[in-house]
Amino acid sequence: MTAVPIPSQRPRPAAGTFLWGSASAAYQCEGAWNEDGKGLSSWDVFCHSEANDVNPVTGDVAADHYHRYEEDIALIAAGNQNAYRFSIAWSRILPDGTGKVNEKGIDFYNRVIDACLRHGVEPLVTLYHYDLPQTLFERGGWENRTTADAFAAYAEICFRAFGDRVRTWLTINEPGYETFCSYGAGNYPPNVQDLGRRWRAMYHLLLGSAMAIATFRDQGFEGRIGLVSDSYPIETLRDDADYRDAARFADLFQNRCVNDVAVRGEFPAEFIAKLVQDGVDRSYALDGDEALFAAGVVDVLGVNVYDRMLVKPYLEGPTELRNNNTGDGGGPVVKVSGWFQADEDPDTVKNAWGMEIYPRAIYDLLLNLKALYPSTPVIITENGIGYRDVVADGQIDDQYRIDFLAGFVEWMKKAMDEGCDVQGYMVWSSTDVYSWINGYEKRYGLIHVDFDDEQKRTPKASYHWYRELLTKEGVNR
Repeated sequence: MTAVPIPSQRPRPAAGTFLWGSASAAYQCEGAWNEDGKGLSSWDVFCHSEANDVNPVTGDVAADHYHRYEEDIALIAAGNQNAYRFSIAWSRILPDGTGKVNEKGIDFYNRVIDACLRHGVEPLVTLYHYDLPQTLFERGGWENRTTADAFAAYAEICFRAFGDRVRTWLTINEPGYETFCSYGAGNYPPNVQDLGRRWRAMYHLLLGSAMAIATFRDQGFEGRIGLVSDSYPIETLRDDADYRDAARFADLFQNRCVNDVAVRGEFPAEFIAKLVQDGVDRSYALDGDEALFAAGVVDVLGVNVYDRMLVKPYLEGPTELRNNNTGDGGGPVVKVSGWFQADEDPDTVKNAWGMEIYPRAIYDLLLNLKALYPSTPVIITENGIGYRDVVADGQIDDQYRIDFLAGFVEWMKKAMDEGCDVQGYMVWSSTDVYSWINGYEKRYGLIHVDFDDEQKRTPKASYHWYRELLTKEGVNR
């Protein structure tokens, strides 16, 4: 069952239509890392360095989406999806992060957006998904406040180039998770472990987002604009004062340090007090920034949801943060001194990278978000599961992915029935992609990519399941 019908041209989804689609990110899918005037990104340089020693592969070719975007978007449409979330590579537009615009980069994303519209697929455009131009990275990256200014200027270039066709913009992907990996676990560039530097970088990521949103509104661009947050329902296996404190601190550490700023335009007072208690130098927070954050609140919150976070107290001991990028069956280690540590439910199933399979997470998260931010709609911008898929007789029977996605969709719809304003759902990912430090073994795609045979595409069983689900949901070609 691999045949996919050729999609006929269909109209763009009407404004207000629920968006059912899938997602990708530039470095993970495009390839063409040094073609047509593109500058180097921090990930280009890192993946070619000796520091890339866990799964030493690169995104030089990846899924070759740069050359095969038309095929991929046609497959998305043929799968009955009406939306595609993708990111723009900043260094493809501005090779050095600032300065002269690379017109070939503009041309490429014009072609991608136009292909989406030809196939009746709504483009949701993320401006930044981890891949910082190397020139800016070498100047301190997001620890340097000028990167926020550069981002706002880059965003305006994109608004002007593509804003006549893009109705949903997303500024930054996962300020929390990116900085956790870059400055906590230390597995993303700049590969350090220093939470003080994490908070500085996160502050400037959020500042850049707010400045871009303010520009979007001040310049009168049409559409809606938001930010993408990795968010988790925080739970405990016990209920006492210490566990409740751990849950509250984990919520501040993982969720509210981003979401409150994006939605309310301010950092939680308790979060700032906790940083001060820890002796964090916050000299980067300048007078007048409060107004900048207040002017840059989102129209919509994008939420990447994969699992819940179980926590317990961690009152003594050093901070220890480590991710599992080998798929050896062990879970990540999260111990934050004086805040919380990750707990584990022995009765739930995990994948080989230690991620718990817990579909109810999306329901609990959405109800939490509704309670905290009742006036802000949500788009599920990523949801999916990574596995080592097996090809047998040219087929990929990924029933585990179907079960995972079906469970999350069911719980999402239950939350919607209870009043949660959810306006879209994107599977991660459209095709198999480079999975950051995990390399190519950890696969998420609805469409299999044969990285050893010219990136040949084969829709998986989950692709066909999703197509039938969307038919039942009334998404028609």
